[in-house]
Amino acid sequence: MKRKYFLSILLALILGYLCANYVLALYKEDSSSNIIYFLQAGAYNAKASSLDDLKDIDNKIVIKEHDKYYMYIGITTDIKIANRIKNMYKNKNIELYIKEKDITNTSFKLELEQYDILLKNAKTFDEVNAIFKTVLATYEEGVLSK
Repeated sequence: MKRKYFLSILLALILGYLCANYVLALYKEDSSSNIIYFLQAGAYNAKASSLDDLKDIDNKIVIKEHDKYYMYIGITTDIKIANRIKNMYKNKNIELYIKEKDITNTSFKLELEQYDILLKNAKTFDEVNAIFKTVLATYEEGVLSK
């Protein structure tokens, strides 16, 4: 009789341990997913200089960080999308840099994931720019203005 209880308790402990490890692994995976990718078109010492570049592209924002002005033309949660867009711009002779940032605004990140679905299906340069224009406006309104 003691052996039956011992096996039941041992089995319960092993299953509990395995379930706890699984949940912990999910938590660790989820907590590291606050990374987003900014597509940077340039860094400048003066804001006026940044506004002169890429006049024909209207999907851009300029943000002051660490005494410099950085021009971004897009934001995504997916590094594959960032690299694909970078190559799209490279074909137009525009060099972009992918800048990784950690974000704490979860509502913006969730919205950004929805825009990424559109970006995955976007085929043309104009489609990508239209989506990024909305993404950047959402970022300015939802993150920068707070």
